[in-house]
Amino acid sequence: MIQEDEGMLVDFLNDYYQANLKSIHDVAGNQHLVGNSKVFHGPLFVKIFREKAMFYAEQHVNQFYYPDIYLDSVIFEDKYVVTLRDRELKDVDQHKVTSEMAYNYGRLLGSFHEKVTGNVSVEENKQLLSQILIQRVEQLQGSIYYENAQKVLQLLSFNFVKTNLEYEQLPKVVLHGDFSVRNIMEFEGKDILIDFERSHVGTSYQDFIKFFYNEVRDVKLRNEFLRGYEKEHPFEIPSNDLQRCLLFLCALDISQYNVTHSGGKFGDMASNMIATIKDGNAVLEL
Repeated sequence: MIQEDEGMLVDFLNDYYQANLKSIHDVAGNQHLVGNSKVFHGPLFVKIFREKAMFYAEQHVNQFYYPDIYLDSVIFEDKYVVTLRDRELKDVDQHKVTSEMAYNYGRLLGSFHEKVTGNVSVEENKQLLSQILIQRVEQLQGSIYYENAQKVLQLLSFNFVKTNLEYEQLPKVVLHGDFSVRNIMEFEGKDILIDFERSHVGTSYQDFIKFFYNEVRDVKLRNEFLRGYEKEHPFEIPSNDLQRCLLFLCALDISQYNVTHSGGKFGDMASNMIATIKDGNAVLEL
């Protein structure tokens, strides 16, 4: 059900775009609308954000990466709107990932990193990696994740001098931020990426973590993915210690998401990642 303030926004957008927009679903707290527009002479897909950083990431990436799809942006009181041309997309996550698919997904992500890096403005945290981890752990105070996160932080802290330096020296890219099969769609016979609201600057390995950890555990498939990726963009494998730190960062982000969103979208993934770190393992087994 659309709340009253969102109803006012939808009324505004319907008038502004001469459209018949209707809510279709609410994902991660972001309202999605679809409907035909007389102004843009066709169907629209509208994303409404509550967080400014997510809005600007979605806006800036789409403006550059999909200039033929991006249409408009609107700020309405405390809501942020990105308007795109609606397309008939097909899910690809119904199929088991094959070697060919893994290779193609690697090329898709490598091409994205190659194309958008240096060309779009997204969030970049220039603090030391250890400082980022410490802050993310503190954000979990009062949650069920806090005590365990503190223990892992202490475990990793013995190598912070080395991992900080390595992370600082690794090449950085504009990350997708939530790369997974659910954010790959088929359009006109080709695989495409969607949903860029979590795009930010980091090392390319960070975009592999959830994909490898949750969807591509087979070593052969991971190598096929990397073979495809390196066809489009160079890749440096982080050390085991840095991989563990970046896996921890991913686990902290998922934990924070679970604290602020209901529905259990990621299940036990964060806890399983923590267990991997405690075992002394890294997610990138090749």
